Amino acid sequence: MDGHQALVDQALELYRSLGHFVEQVVEIDELRSDLLIASSQGERWVARCDSNAQITPASVKLFLTHLANYKAQKAAIISTGALTSAAKQLVAGKPLEFIDTATLASYQEMAQGKQSKSEQAFEEAQIEWGTSGAARGRRGWRRWIRPLLLGLTLLAITLIVIALAWYGLLPV
Repeated sequence: MDGHQALVDQALELYRSLGHFVEQVVEIDELRSDLLIASSQGERWVARCDSNAQITPASVKLFLTHLANYKAQKAAIISTGALTSAAKQLVAGKPLEFIDTATLASYQEMAQGKQSKSEQAFEEAQIEWGTSGAARGRRGWRRWIRPLLLGLTLLAITLIVIALAWYGLLPV
C-alpha cells in the first residue's frame, strides 16, 4: 500500500468511527483524493487527502473550486505535508481546516476513545435491560422496525379509506 492510500484509509477510518458516512472517494490524481462525507448532523463535508510534501496556494485554490462544486458546509485538508506560508494566508479566514498527520493521529485516538466509551455504555445498558448477546447483534436492522410499522399503518389506513369511498360508505 502506498503512502497516499494509507492517508486516505486513515481519513476514512476517522470519519466512519466518528459516525459519519463517506459517500464517495474522488481520485484527483495519484497524490490527491477528495472524500465526500455525509455528516451525522446531515451536512455535506469534503476532506481533501493530499500527499504532496508541500501544500501550495494553487492546490488550495483548486480545492476551494471543488468545494463550490460539491456545495459542502465544512471542509478539511488532510495532509502528510505542510502548508506553505502563502497557502496559510489563503486558508486564513476560510471555513477550511488543515489537519496534519500528528493532528490526524490525535483525532483517531479521541475517536477510538469515544467509540470504546459508547460501546461500553451500550453494553452496560444491555446488561441492565437483560438483553442477550444475540439480540445485540440484531441492532442494525432494528432501527427500521418503527418506520416500517408506521409506513404499513399509514398504508392500511389509506386502503381502508379508499375501500370505504369506493363502496359509497364514505362521502367524498
